[in-house]
Amino acid sequence: MTVAGITVGVALILVLLSLVAGIDAQVKSSIRSLGGADITVYNATITGARQSFFLGSSATLNESMVSDIAGLPNVYAVSPQSTEVVEVNSILAPIWGIDPGTFDIVSGGLNLVGGREIAQNDTYVAVLGKGLQQLFNASLNDQVSLQGRPPFNSNNYNLAVMGVYETGVAVTDRGLYVPIGIVQNLTESQGRVTSILVKVDNPNNVEAVSSEISGLFPDVRVVTASTIATQASQLLNTLTVFFGALGVVALVAGSFGVINTMLISVVERTKEIGTLKAIGASELTVLKMFIFEAVILGCLGAVVGVAIGSASSFILSELSFRLLPTAGRLPARISPVLTPVNVAVSLILGVASGVLAGLYPAWRAARMKPVEALRHG
Repeated sequence: MTVAGITVGVALILVLLSLVAGIDAQVKSSIRSLGGADITVYNATITGARQSFFLGSSATLNESMVSDIAGLPNVYAVSPQSTEVVEVNSILAPIWGIDPGTFDIVSGGLNLVGGREIAQNDTYVAVLGKGLQQLFNASLNDQVSLQGRPPFNSNNYNLAVMGVYETGVAVTDRGLYVPIGIVQNLTESQGRVTSILVKVDNPNNVEAVSSEISGLFPDVRVVTASTIATQASQLLNTLTVFFGALGVVALVAGSFGVINTMLISVVERTKEIGTLKAIGASELTVLKMFIFEAVILGCLGAVVGVAIGSASSFILSELSFRLLPTAGRLPARISPVLTPVNVAVSLILGVASGVLAGLYPAWRAARMKPVEALRHG
């Protein structure tokens, strides 16, 4: 009964902690897939994101900063970006130069309504905003002409339209995305970028990473997506507290069972305790004996609880996949994640609950008078 009480509490705590870890992983993945960088780094002369359109190559950053930022702790991905306003088929339009290999990871990719995104090995290609595509009545594989503004108006490119994107923002939908080298050549700013997009591994680390970037590069302006990070952090903290409280309540309830069974054990072994004390056993010896038993029971309950909790986590994941309603064409799935930290916490709580619950019965046993104990029925 003692082991069973600890087992149930430990198993429930492990399942709940695994569920929180699973939700944590899914929330992070969802935030990452929603698009948009957690942190955007600009030249310090830029006080707002829109100014990057008009300052263009006059407010740039050294592209070598990309690798420096990528090496910082808790940075998930980094992508350089060059923004400029150029003439597209003789019409002024914003243009974004991106690195195809990292842009999708950081931003989640473009919302394509036709064609495909820019691939890593593409050179003279463009993805048009829907507004610009409608303005030119351009089809896939049509050519658009790009020309730099003075003093770079002699620089020009003809690019093939590989895709069409839509954001719902009129200014953005009247622009286009191209490989970053195109913008750098148009503005003769090789090795320079207008902004650096940063994705952090955990929303809770956004402020820490932004502070590190500001400390490493004092002459830059760092803008964070703090609202999303704060909301995600609050959600996960609330879930952790709620599920943690449920697990602790279950473990406390199991501890009462431990106290009850060990008190019964003390009563049943009263004569044994009296005999031990009569032949010279000290109160400390009796106390250690019962605490050692409590440790053994706690360890057994914790180990069995972790085994049952681990199995239950996988069963819960499979049941949720089979029984929960589907989301669109994809079945819903709750995916608990077992981590070494959660397993260790569950084991420690199980052993600690057994020891703490055994303290009072052990104290009662140690305080028994030998004569009274030997007279016991």
